[in-house]
Amino acid sequence: AVVSTQSTGDDYLIDAFLDSYDFVFFPVLNPDGYSYTWTDDRLWRKNRSPSNGSDCVGVDLNRNWDYEWGGEGTSSYPCAIDYKGPAPFSELETTAVKKWIEAHKQKVVLYLNFHAYGQLWMTPYGYSTAKPSNEEEMLKYSKIATDALASFRGTNYNFGPVYTTIYPASSISVDWVRGAENILIAYTIELPDKGFHGFITPETEIDPIGYETWLALRELLITLGVDKNLIRTEEMVIF
Repeated sequence: AVVSTQSTGDDYLIDAFLDSYDFVFFPVLNPDGYSYTWTDDRLWRKNRSPSNGSDCVGVDLNRNWDYEWGGEGTSSYPCAIDYKGPAPFSELETTAVKKWIEAHKQKVVLYLNFHAYGQLWMTPYGYSTAKPSNEEEMLKYSKIATDALASFRGTNYNFGPVYTTIYPASSISVDWVRGAENILIAYTIELPDKGFHGFITPETEIDPIGYETWLALRELLITLGVDKNLIRTEEMVIF
């Protein structure tokens, strides 16, 4: 959703970014659940894992990470949409991403986890009001990104910690990335809108959402690159 067919006029910046960062994309972290949305339930959230002792299917993959697992904002009930699973990293999908990040974390400088919807640019943590040691730094970059995003057509994003900006949510990927793996800059981003269309984004909105999100990422990468002296260091950015 963040790739736009609209010309950005930023080819020189894109070249500079590609010289400076390795970009790693995980476009669909829930392939079985995604496939199910095309055949049975358009708004299916969880994966399709069977549950022992229950006819209900699926684990919420963004409640299955091993950082404050099973806390506030998760459910032990297999039929719930936020079912945390029988154990942290019980699912193939979360385990696969875990293994990749653990193998490359020394070079990861930025982690972005895109969701819908709400127009929110959120920092850890979701499990409580605890604050990462560099929260002020992450909030600074949040403002830079959301200001750039709003410059295109006035789309307003709120920013702040997951716990207070949207709702309590434990065992989420951004908490694990920051809290367990010590990747210092990590965000959960909820794309538009704020509820009028909800999860069913009109096709006409795909390009403008992609372009304004690009503006946010452009300013974030420029500022991060200057602040951290990351030019041509082949650090990694995960989407």
